[in-house]
Amino acid sequence: MDKRASSRTDVLLKIAAFVVVVAALRAAGGVLVPFMMALLLAVVSAPPLAWLERRRVPEPVAATLVLLANIAVLTLGATVVAGSATDFGEAVPRYQARIDVLAADLTSWLATHRIHVRTSAIGQMISPGTMLSFGAGMVRDLAGLVSNVFIVLIILGFMLFESRAFSRKLRALAGARGGYVGLFPGIVDDVQNYLFIKTIISIAVGLLAGLIVYVLGVDFALLWGLVAFLLNYIPNVGAIIASVPPVFFALLSHGPGRALAVSAGFLVVHMVLGNILEPAWMGRRLGLSATVVFLSLLFWGYVWGPAGMFLSVPLTMVARILLEGSEKTRWMAMMLDSSAPPDPQPEPKAAGGDVVVEEPKDT
Repeated sequence: MDKRASSRTDVLLKIAAFVVVVAALRAAGGVLVPFMMALLLAVVSAPPLAWLERRRVPEPVAATLVLLANIAVLTLGATVVAGSATDFGEAVPRYQARIDVLAADLTSWLATHRIHVRTSAIGQMISPGTMLSFGAGMVRDLAGLVSNVFIVLIILGFMLFESRAFSRKLRALAGARGGYVGLFPGIVDDVQNYLFIKTIISIAVGLLAGLIVYVLGVDFALLWGLVAFLLNYIPNVGAIIASVPPVFFALLSHGPGRALAVSAGFLVVHMVLGNILEPAWMGRRLGLSATVVFLSLLFWGYVWGPAGMFLSVPLTMVARILLEGSEKTRWMAMMLDSSAPPDPQPEPKAAGGDVVVEEPKDT
């Protein structure tokens, strides 16, 4: 077999291995997704756990307090969603009457432009039932991120109670073996920093989005703030998806002007917090190429659905750090980075094109 044929065979084997790994990840999603979500919560919970331990709170007590805080936050979110769903069901008749009026006006406007559409068809497309189905699907997908809450919390509890011992094991392995194992502490720190910054930014986005919706008089402000907080973890498209329901309800309740105001408010919030403050706070170390972020969003969304979208950036960051650990794969890590390396400085040349070699000066 010649060298070219051997190279082609090697490429085909790598592609086949990649396809097998992706298929295995999809098949094992029922096991891996709860574990990854528990790991995500554990990484987010590590800073408050460390803060409690620095205040000389016993490790078991600190882990219990942090676990109870996670349970409280999840319960609060579920309560908000359940209460808003009940209010939404009660408000459907009111919104249906408004939709009937809008559908009739839109049908008349289209008819003046020689476009004939049935009023009932428009009403069905933009009916509260359609939006309710969309909202229910979105809530169901969000709930699917912790598809088995009990299992996720059990895994999280074990991780929190063993976090100190696991950290010591990582430091010992890093000092004894180096290599990729030595990268683990850096991976944990980088992912932890990313999630800490992302959580703070997401909280600010949720609060401001909910406040904008509340001030402008749109219903379900608490729900839309919670949705904006959660979907802000999904890069690129999360902010767009989060803005659709409140704009729709602003249009139904108050007309195009209020809907435009809600859109402008969401746009300003995401521009300032998501595109200015967040990149400046994260810095280059945590930066990923926008194209890479979008592609990773598509890939992990295909593999694990909405949970994969939430996990796409942390998983891609881990991959980049691992790729930086080897000379053979460092070029891949460079391709994932958000900034390009500086251009190499050309050596000075003489007029004839020869390289100028400076003579050492006599002292």
